[in-house]
Amino acid sequence: MADIREIVTQDRGWLKKIQAFLPGYKKYRKCEDLRAADNLIRLQIGQRLRAAEQHLFEVREDLARKMDMENLNVIGELINKEHSLTEKIIHAEQGYSPWISGDVRIEEEELNKLYDFDLSLMENAQLIADLSKKMSDDIVGDGMDIRSAIRKLSEHINSLDRTFSSRIEVVTRIAQK
Repeated sequence: MADIREIVTQDRGWLKKIQAFLPGYKKYRKCEDLRAADNLIRLQIGQRLRAAEQHLFEVREDLARKMDMENLNVIGELINKEHSLTEKIIHAEQGYSPWISGDVRIEEEELNKLYDFDLSLMENAQLIADLSKKMSDDIVGDGMDIRSAIRKLSEHINSLDRTFSSRIEVVTRIAQK
């Protein structure tokens, strides 16, 4: 996967390219580009998680057709948990550093750390999408133990949620410096 930070930098329009050379504005431009790259990463994570949610909707429909009410309730709770996590990631705090001054400043180094942290979440999000796709494919053919599949997927969603919650703590620590 290409480094989105480089893509954002290369994709600057002429105004942003000029800003990147102005004294006093260069650092601000770099930080804004890092925020944009981090936001794009989180949107990609969100896309993978939304794909997982669609697969879980398919599983829920199949369970409803089979009148499997016990597992239907469990999958409904899993969908809610996964949807909540997706929204939390997409709309996460990305840090702000005012151009001129401000009490709270999130610098380039911290923004790079946030970007790397969010990038590391991508693998977990893809795993959740893959597991939900497998669950959706297998339930149609009755080739699975739905309870163990739900448990495994739930563990991965909880793990991603805990990991992402630690990101919020990192942003909070940075903001309190």
